[in-house]
Amino acid sequence: MTLERETVYSYRACGLNIESDLRLPELDIGHEPRFSSGGADVVIRFDRLERFSHLARQQARHIRPTPEGIHLFWRDTGAFLVRDGREIVVDPIPGVREPLLRLFLLGTTMAMLLHQRGEVVVLHGSVVAGAGQAVAFLGNKGAGKSTLAAAMHARGHDLLSDDILAIDVRGESVMAVPSFPHLKLWPDSATSIGYAPEDMPRLRPELEKRGYHPSTGFVTMPMPLKQIYVLDVAAELAEKIMSSRDASLALMQNWYGARFGAEVLRTLGLSAHFRQCAELASRVQVCYLQRPLDFNALDDLVRLVEDNLNA
Repeated sequence: MTLERETVYSYRACGLNIESDLRLPELDIGHEPRFSSGGADVVIRFDRLERFSHLARQQARHIRPTPEGIHLFWRDTGAFLVRDGREIVVDPIPGVREPLLRLFLLGTTMAMLLHQRGEVVVLHGSVVAGAGQAVAFLGNKGAGKSTLAAAMHARGHDLLSDDILAIDVRGESVMAVPSFPHLKLWPDSATSIGYAPEDMPRLRPELEKRGYHPSTGFVTMPMPLKQIYVLDVAAELAEKIMSSRDASLALMQNWYGARFGAEVLRTLGLSAHFRQCAELASRVQVCYLQRPLDFNALDDLVRLVEDNLNA
């Protein structure tokens, strides 16, 4: 992979015009956005980040604030530097597979950029839309966020995002902001929905989890957010509306930056995030939704969410 700037690609995702040295097929939605030269909100470019090599030697992966920005590193992928919410510098290791590079660029690295910009609440979750409104799914690893989003997409609902959940609370309505049409599914989840996991690429060579890029059913404009579901695993299907206090805590726990340590959290601005979560909890209904792990119960789960969405 060359670091020379041969071709520049234009995309729109997460409400931003993006100019990239690296082709990002996950962001292809059938047309290339048009914006004037220099009109990009975010520039993704290749460059060397050797001045951070002392950080890379310390551990196999890290996310660290530096005077220049947030430095991210994965030993099997490369290094990234996120600066001022406007630029991502990419320094891949020799021979890295582009799908792996894009996985970390469009996931954690993009989430850090959105945090720096401070325009949206950035949570770890999925969001779909129907009946002119959006519903979002949060929860711990294995709670079924992507599975439920994929099941609803298979039932004709539009996908807005999986993994990065960006929510804009600045206007009269709370809006879910679309990212790009891509779902991350374990083989058993994909099979339960009717997909063929053997036809879906692995996210990483050593990982069974697969990537699915739907060609239709993706919303490109922000949608009013009606409800947020915090998913959990239990023996029976059950739903409970959360108090504003409990909802605020749940939103904070599912903040995309909550996994990266106190130093990163302080850099991203904890107090501003707490205020955003409290405002979001006061304006959007947040429900605690328990679900069985049994895939046979997935249809009942989808119907419950659909009934609430259409009510």
